[in-house]
Amino acid sequence: MIEEIADGVHVETAHLGSNNAILVTDDGVVLIDAPHRPTDAVAWRRRAEQLGGIRYLIQTDHHIDHTMGSHFLPGTVVGHRLTREGLLHSFPDPGYIADLVAVIDPQGVPLMAGHRPRLPEITFTDEMDLHVGGRHLRLLSFSGHTPNTIGVLLPDERILFSGDNVCSASLPSFQEAFVDRWLASLDRIDALDFDVLVPGHGDVTDHAFVPAFKAQMEELVARVAAAREGGADEEQAAADVRYADRIHGATEHWEVGYPDSIVESLQVRSIRQIYQQVAAGRLTCAHG
Repeated sequence: MIEEIADGVHVETAHLGSNNAILVTDDGVVLIDAPHRPTDAVAWRRRAEQLGGIRYLIQTDHHIDHTMGSHFLPGTVVGHRLTREGLLHSFPDPGYIADLVAVIDPQGVPLMAGHRPRLPEITFTDEMDLHVGGRHLRLLSFSGHTPNTIGVLLPDERILFSGDNVCSASLPSFQEAFVDRWLASLDRIDALDFDVLVPGHGDVTDHAFVPAFKAQMEELVARVAAAREGGADEEQAAADVRYADRIHGATEHWEVGYPDSIVESLQVRSIRQIYQQVAAGRLTCAHG
């Protein structure tokens, strides 16, 4: 499913895990996010190195579907300061990773020997400009899906890589989300000057999808708020409220997704996170 969406801008939307990109420059290649499955990451490196030496690898957040495959890729890692902190202090334990890889990528199990997450070597807090071989990349902090989610804007090509703050496949997890900040970040994203949007997960779309995605989020928040106003406590709301997840399960592109138990855990933790922020009065959009 790799597509060249502009000259030298290659995007893969069919990997299990985050979308991945190769930006070809006159001075090597820049990668955005790493394939989740080890076998995909090894193949991705081969594909990228056919287009040039890998100079940089940008991580749009610290979650394993964006960073686990970084172990298999060269280049200087770039990310938010809190992405480095997240990888240092909250990367899942080896047992969890081993069990997950055995399900999602059995052929990749031998590749995981000696696996370690690669931490950003260049970090920033608010925004940073990266100039590589004639390309200008603006790295922008968009706290929301995680406190450290970033976007990558190519102003000359009018393309935005949004990270998981915007996903066209479905809503992503909210387990570490600050939903009020996320909604504010969507307004900031909508105010940027771009035409093509490469979401964190799902098909490439356009600028007009941003408010549509925001409406999906607000609808879910409203459902959680309605459950609370109807008398549901956090536990009951987390048991009752669900949303479509076309990111972690099996799809037309991959036959095996995350185990059902993990998908269910992500839903429960997401609804709890939203409920807590509604209860704390942080979400004024709760009624749409």
